[in-house]
Amino acid sequence: MRAHIDWLTFTMPMVYFGQQENSYALAIQAGFMDMFAEKLVGTVFGGAWEKNERSRAPYTDSWRDRDGGITLFASPNLTHCCVEISGQGCERLISMGEMENVLSSARERVTRIDIAVDIETSTMPHEFVKETSHERMRTSGQVISDTGETCYVGSQKSERYARVYRYNKPHPRAHLLRVEHVFRKAYAKKVAEAVSAGDIQQVTKSAGDAFGWCHQDWQVDAVDGADISVVKERGGSGGTIFWLVHSVAPAFKKLVETGAISSPEEFLKKFFLDDKDA
Repeated sequence: MRAHIDWLTFTMPMVYFGQQENSYALAIQAGFMDMFAEKLVGTVFGGAWEKNERSRAPYTDSWRDRDGGITLFASPNLTHCCVEISGQGCERLISMGEMENVLSSARERVTRIDIAVDIETSTMPHEFVKETSHERMRTSGQVISDTGETCYVGSQKSERYARVYRYNKPHPRAHLLRVEHVFRKAYAKKVAEAVSAGDIQQVTKSAGDAFGWCHQDWQVDAVDGADISVVKERGGSGGTIFWLVHSVAPAFKKLVETGAISSPEEFLKKFFLDDKDA
């Protein structure tokens, strides 16, 4: 049973240096250099980029590195762009030994991450998904075609859902059952941080627990799971709390790690807490 990242999408700031010729392209290049180490930019993102005919909202342009399995979405009227690494691209990063480095740099801006598990078994997707301990996590769709079978668990429009499939012969992966856990938005950031900080097997265990997998083929090599839960805020303060947790907290953490804030406790006490007893 092999667990790995099979899709990664993240946003990236575009760094402009005033109005000059090719400022749009230079802002994207500077964004890569600002987020990643120079060596990583060259080895991972230095492929042959080709402009696509179409893009997707809110971006007006897109480029693709076909060999690298990476697509870039951008627009000259935005201050950020979007980087999408497909399953092929993720396999490339894993084989290069660079997946951890890319995820470490991008984890605070991840908008989607897929955790895939390949299981060598004869079990079909519909047999696997029917054995779950969660009533609310039920099959939401099944697709059977000449190439194979796919079952969806959870809504594909939600922030997390699962896709369980296998190919028919003669596909080279016909001997494997693929279980993919798709995480978006707040869940994506939480999962990315958990994978970057620990063992992907622990994240896989937590993902399996979230969907309630009970089939005998589900055997994860981890005793304890990772925290990939997302707290849903209540009341009118929900938006403010979400902003604090997902925007302010990562920036604060980075300032502490770099030493810009030497004493987190004193900083919070001085600027955020009402220290009436002082």
